[in-house]
Amino acid sequence: MKILLAGPGTGKTTKIKSIITEQYDGCKNIVVLSFTNATVKDLNTKFSKCENVTCMTLHSFALKYNHLPELHILIKEEQNILKWIAGKLKIDFDTICEILHCITFNKMILACLAFIKSNSAYFVDKLGKLDLLVVDEFQDFNPVEQNFVLQLSKIASETIILGDDDQSIYGFKDADPDGIISLYKNENVEKIQHENLCYRCPDNVVDYAVRLIKINKNRIPKKWLKTSKGGLVNIVQHITQEESDDYILDKIKTICRSDLNASILLLSAVGFSVDALKNKLIDKGIEFVDFWHNDLDEEKLVYIWWLNLFYGDKKTLFLLLLLKHYKALQKKKNLTYFKDKIEKDFDVTAILSETRKFNELPSNIARHITAPPNFDTLAKELPVFERFREYLNLNDLPNSVKTITKRMRNPIEFIDNKVNIMSIHKSKGLEADYVIINGLITGILPNETKGVDTIEAQRRLLFVGITRAKKELDLISTVEWEAKDAHKVDFKEFRFNYKRKKYNAKTSKFIEEISL
Repeated sequence: MKILLAGPGTGKTTKIKSIITEQYDGCKNIVVLSFTNATVKDLNTKFSKCENVTCMTLHSFALKYNHLPELHILIKEEQNILKWIAGKLKIDFDTICEILHCITFNKMILACLAFIKSNSAYFVDKLGKLDLLVVDEFQDFNPVEQNFVLQLSKIASETIILGDDDQSIYGFKDADPDGIISLYKNENVEKIQHENLCYRCPDNVVDYAVRLIKINKNRIPKKWLKTSKGGLVNIVQHITQEESDDYILDKIKTICRSDLNASILLLSAVGFSVDALKNKLIDKGIEFVDFWHNDLDEEKLVYIWWLNLFYGDKKTLFLLLLLKHYKALQKKKNLTYFKDKIEKDFDVTAILSETRKFNELPSNIARHITAPPNFDTLAKELPVFERFREYLNLNDLPNSVKTITKRMRNPIEFIDNKVNIMSIHKSKGLEADYVIINGLITGILPNETKGVDTIEAQRRLLFVGITRAKKELDLISTVEWEAKDAHKVDFKEFRFNYKRKKYNAKTSKFIEEISL
């Protein structure tokens, strides 16, 4: 096993591509795994001319090579609802998933890991000889996923791990830098030599970023060298939200006039810090890509559940999700009914035949549960379903409804010559000529509310945001905040201004750290 640990913008993927070309050109089966679809898309572009290289997410790999019955993979919203239902029914979550034929992404990884361990010959036969395994952004994987990678490395002829402990920012899914730090310290793992030159960021951005991240204790000290690249860093504070928004608006208008094809990233740790600004951009006719907007809202999701209940094969699962949505499970008698059915007499046909008792379900839709019409008839009677036609194969509805959520959740694309507005987490793996980070106050970043990431993790998050910049970086803090917004974050860090009837916040302690 080999490892390349290097900072942002230093060309880790380019380095590995050259290693593959020079040392593994004759190999037939090279697999490159990463964490996000966006990263994999970028990898596919970089390896587009390498016919022997397959790039995919870890979850896609596990799904492809697992030996599981056909299960519904729960999205986050469904998982949260089903956990609530399991708690109310006092039934183990894994048990209810097994009964309803569904699984979480993490459990799918665990299942595939168990399959590989106990069926090594079978797995190798399915996969073929794995000449080289490359794992990008290893620090983004949680312990279960890292264990999966390490098990897979036993099958591969060679494994190369890429990553940067300083860019570990997915603590909310239990990923931390410990795994990649441990690998790097392992004397049996060969360290790949690297130039460690930051080709992306201006020198002053590198200086600020290094000053910030060096404060963290749980990290591997590493070279991250400047390349004499010029650029600007602006650290500004405004009193009101309107002043901050006007500053950003003027900045964007200036960039659009003077640097026509420039890419712009507007980042923040919380969505509410850019809500008013988005309205100003719309008023001024400035186009932007809004990564905060989830085009698959709750209403659409509910109708997708109806389609799965009508035409899919996991009917009880989707009935339960709908009953929770329509508040039918707030009644004790309904909970008792399902607890008995699941524990004693699980009969899908019988359950569906008794759905009339759930009068919380809209009757004009629910009357089709036992005998669904064809889609054309359904859409004619209930036009709200017409919007889903383009995502369905009407000749194969049972299979088509299973994947409609994925098709409707096409990832939003970063557009180079437009304003791209997103969370700092979303910006990982991206870069832009101009990066503007808003809402940098103590209470938002960092936010020391119980249950959120550690201070070191949040410092890494800002490090990631800062190091997206190729030409210019703006770090903006605002003093005055509405009560409704202050209550959403670390409220104890705000002070009430009786004169202005607003809550005041000070500049992020992280800005203090890099300004020393």
